[in-house]
Amino acid sequence: MQVAYQLARFVRAALTVLLLSSLLAPRAHADAGDFQAMPGLWKIVTHTNAKGAPRETVAWHCVDEDADPWTSFALPPPDASCQRSDEHRSRTSLDWNMQCHALPALHGRVAFDSPEHYSATLGAEGAEPLLRVEGRRYAACTSPKD
Repeated sequence: MQVAYQLARFVRAALTVLLLSSLLAPRAHADAGDFQAMPGLWKIVTHTNAKGAPRETVAWHCVDEDADPWTSFALPPPDASCQRSDEHRSRTSLDWNMQCHALPALHGRVAFDSPEHYSATLGAEGAEPLLRVEGRRYAACTSPKD
């Protein structure tokens, strides 16, 4: 009986230590591997509407398996004076704010509806976005130059 009581106390103490260490341990940043975008060759179509003239550009981009989602999928700033802040990331989206010298405060968002497709916008709150982007994965990357 005494052994069972001591064993129960030991187990209870060990569980308490484990629980407290998990609660007090610093939270690690999520790694790129948990972001739900597939690596490979992506076709990125960017729609802009500058001064009433709609424009569409197409670019191809190879994303490595361990690539940082912020570098691979977040939209580039409109100019060099812009600073990104308030970055939030989930398994399927990126959200951030951006402050630029000659522009109003901007908000960016990338949202994946599948691991092979996303939509993104960058613009001022409550206004028409400066950029609309659609990305679709087409194939695996075949060389470092992809």
